[in-house]
Amino acid sequence: MKLLSSITLTLLASTLTYAQTTMCFKENHNSMSTIETTKLNGGECKSQYTLTDMKKNGWQVDDIKITPTTSGKYNFIYILKINNSNTSFAINSNITEKQLEDKILKRLEEKKVKETKEKEIKRIVNSKIKGKKAYISNCASCHGQKGEVSAYNVAKPLKDMSAEEISHAINRYTNESDYGYGYEIMMRPIAANTRSQDVKDIKAYLDSINKK
Repeated sequence: MKLLSSITLTLLASTLTYAQTTMCFKENHNSMSTIETTKLNGGECKSQYTLTDMKKNGWQVDDIKITPTTSGKYNFIYILKINNSNTSFAINSNITEKQLEDKILKRLEEKKVKETKEKEIKRIVNSKIKGKKAYISNCASCHGQKGEVSAYNVAKPLKDMSAEEISHAINRYTNESDYGYGYEIMMRPIAANTRSQDVKDIKAYLDSINKK
């Protein structure tokens, strides 16, 4: 959903007609109480100045739009204007509403991509941590510290198996009474308490410690 969808084109067009008007914004900010002392992006704020700084330099808030996000944070958009022609800021009045919108949306998209990557990295790290704990507790004694051992010389080393192959074996231990090469009595309780996500975590951990 576009950030600017909450602002009408009429508002944008009218604010851009002033030679000394700028628009600053801050997305995904945690608190309304700290926004005025937080550096704002875009326009003459340039990710360097807070709303308090802008006011000290003669700028006034002409309009403000606050939009809550699905994550419980807020998007802030400020339309600022100044009546003092001696301001030290360089005013850019040539930007069109389309250029302004595209610029903000590009920054939001870049931030979204970054946040997605960070979430994926965090998910992978957490998966490996959980996998390590599960593997050491339930698997290492028979399958080796790195999944390199063929348990009782009858099983394929876990490090060489895919998550799907491990899950298939787990399901057979759970559902087939005669599966297990005679060692099913040891594996069946473990298999019964191993979920598909546990298998993925264990595989992620084994892959991380067996990288060449």
